[in-house]
Order: sequence, then structure tokens, then C-alpha cells
Amino acid sequence: MFSSVSSYGFRIEFFDLGLWRGFWDSAAHMRVLVFEPQHVGHNLNYVKLLMTRLSGLPCEVHLVTSKEATESAEYADHLGPLKGMFQCHALPGFVHRPGGGGLCVNGPSANFAIARGLYKGLQKVQPDHTYVTFGNPLTHLTGIPSPLTYQLRRPGVESEIVLLLGKYAYRHRGFRNQVKQHLALTVLSRGPWKKIHHIVPHAIETMKAFGGSLADKASLLPDPVEAPPAMSQETARRILQVPTCGRYVALVGLVDRRKGALDLLRAFSKALPRLNPDDRLLLAGKASEEVRQSLRGEHADLVRNGRVLSVDRHLTTEELWASCKAANLIATPYPSHRYSASIVIRAAASGVPVLANSIGWMHDMIHRFSLGTTCDTNSPECFSNCLAQSLSSSHLYKMTDRAKWFVRFHEADNFTGHLTRNLELRMGLAENTKLLGWDSEPHAPTETDQARAA
Repeated sequence: MFSSVSSYGFRIEFFDLGLWRGFWDSAAHMRVLVFEPQHVGHNLNYVKLLMTRLSGLPCEVHLVTSKEATESAEYADHLGPLKGMFQCHALPGFVHRPGGGGLCVNGPSANFAIARGLYKGLQKVQPDHTYVTFGNPLTHLTGIPSPLTYQLRRPGVESEIVLLLGKYAYRHRGFRNQVKQHLALTVLSRGPWKKIHHIVPHAIETMKAFGGSLADKASLLPDPVEAPPAMSQETARRILQVPTCGRYVALVGLVDRRKGALDLLRAFSKALPRLNPDDRLLLAGKASEEVRQSLRGEHADLVRNGRVLSVDRHLTTEELWASCKAANLIATPYPSHRYSASIVIRAAASGVPVLANSIGWMHDMIHRFSLGTTCDTNSPECFSNCLAQSLSSSHLYKMTDRAKWFVRFHEADNFTGHLTRNLELRMGLAENTKLLGWDSEPHAPTETDQARAA
């Protein structure tokens, strides 16, 4: 294996072609491009799972990503163990978030930079099949003819996009909002995509109702969570090197304002008179500078007396699961996040109840599948009261059959099976009949269920 840099600025890792040529020549050789420049959050976990699935198929796999991603701890954790399964092309030129924390994915300059990166990757790799694993920044740009859409629509090429967001993913009222939604769906329907995957059920229902080609392209994709390791609560706490006694409420993942970390700190502080002396708040994951300053200032006493514990770093997969398993209650007080939250799914897989903000996907899923409690976490009084009550009753939580079905739907194998189904059919492979669909169970959730839960 060796590396070089092309005139496009890619860093390329080549396979030992002699080793692989016999395999490629003996199968239906297809070249697959996976595009993912972002490294924070769940993005590279999606890539890891997809790459693992693709490695078992008769194809040549290429990852086009950012130079920043390949230098990140997340890349080393998720994709380091897969080195040799794919060729990596690392591009410069993406827009950074102010103060670090990954790439910027909002705004014209950021979106055009992402589009340029995909275009360069397509020109270089000339794939037969393309996956864009976080496509929201590209939906508007690919709805109009351009050199990029030409590349994605080349004869013999099929392209699939994964969407995580979009205002059509939740309900709107008012004529103006409905017009905006119609325009967004119209642009999306005109894109160069063979399949449009979305991880929010209501988004798919909206696309299906829109009709036309969009209805045919739309496909609900699980938000993947791998099977949790066998790990006791005590073992999990020892892995994190935190006290093994007492009850924990945990915020897991990125610890910043967007995840409600500051709201949670204040709610926990306010709830202290109603909690046990050894009840603790665990902040598990890389913290923003704003949160760090809060722990050194406003909440320094709670840190000093051990009531607030911070594991301030990128969590390995083992540490991520340990953070979930260590908790008696997992909080997702995201102030304005209306979309899928993978920590809710991880909590369900760990058998731990959730306390979430009562909005969007979190509200729907938690009530439809009995995964915990929701409240208005943007209200300090309401959040504080609900936190104390939920932590005190956490020992009564039991997984229902519906909650277990919810976890099965989001298993990693179900995610990759749904995502590669079209590619595998193109290769002439047998259709995977083991895939679990959203409506495949007699008591699977419906829109009526959602209306009742609301």
C-alpha cells in the first residue's frame, strides 16, 4: 500500500492492486464513491457502517472526504480499523466552523465548497454508484442543472443521498410555511437522485404525499445504532473512572449549547434539594469552550464537590456505550432539535429511560414507543421538576415490546441493508428479505398513533 497526492489535492491510499485485481475481475466490478467531508457527530459512524457493508460486496470503494476529517480523532476511531478496505481521497478547501468543531454546513460559501468537493471527487473517481451520506447542504444546489448534477446523472451512474434534516420533516401551519415546504420538495424532486433516504418518518410521509417521482424515490432509513456490549452499570462507571455509587443523569455526545448542556446544568443545580446526596450529573463527550467556562465559573462548586462530572474528550465507541450504561437517566434537552437523535436510540438499546425536550422526533418517538419522558426543557422550572421526578422514578422503567421493536429497526445491519439494497440489486445479488421495514410489524407505529400521542 502507498500514498500520493494528485493535482486535485487528494491524498490517496492505494490498495495492493495485484492482490485485489483477481477478486475484481471475477465479479461484477463496480466503482462506488462515498462522499462525507464532515467528521463531527455521527457522520463518520454512518460511513464506517456503510464501508463495512461495502467491503463484502464485489466493488471498488472510494471515500472522498476533507483533509480535516482524516486528521481527526473521529476518523481514527471510526475508520482507522478499516484501513485497506477503501481508497481515501482527502480534499482541502472546505469552510470551518468559527472556533473549531468541524466543518460549516450552512450558508452559500459552505454549501458551494461542499458541492465543489463532491464534483472533484466525481471527476477523479468516475463512479458507477455514489452515496452522499449527509446530503442536506446539497439539496438546493442539486435541484438545478449544473456540472455537478451532470456528473451525478452520467449514463450508467446511480446516486443516492441521505438526509437528516429539512423543515418538511415536521408539521407546519400557515400558508407561507406551506409554500416554502412545497418549493423545497419541488427542488428535491428535481435532483439527480435514484434514492432519497431520510431518517425521520414524517419526512418520508410528506414526500410520499407530495407524489410524483419524489414519492418513488423516498425511502425511510434507520438511524443506526450498533448492538451494545454486555456491560454492567458498575463496569461502565469503572471504564469512565467515575464513582460507582449513586444515581446518574447523563448528557452524552457533544456537550454544547445546541445539546442543551447549559440548560441541563442549571436544571440539575435547581433540582439538588430534591435529589439524593450522591446523585450526579455526567457530561460525557467533548465540551464547547462555553460549557468549560461555565464549569469553571457558575457551576464550579458542583464540580468541586463531585456532583457534576465531565469526561471532556471525543468518546471511543466503548466509552460512548459506557456513558449510556453508566446512567440511570439520559437527558436530551436539545433546545430546538426536531430531528432524529441517535442518543435516544442508544439509550433505548441500553435499557435506560430518556428525559427529552418535548419537540419533534424526540417527542413522537418517546411517547409512541414508551422510551421515557418529555417536557419543556426550555422552561427552567419545568425542566428542573421533571428531572427530579424522572431520576427518582428511573428504577421503575421497563422496556416494552414496542421499545424493543424500535431498537431492532435501528440496528446497524438494518441500516446498511436498506442503504445498499439498490446497489446490491444492480449487482444482481439476491434481495435481502430480512430487512425490517417501518411498517413490517403488526403493531408498527402509524400516523394515527402519532396524533394520539400528541
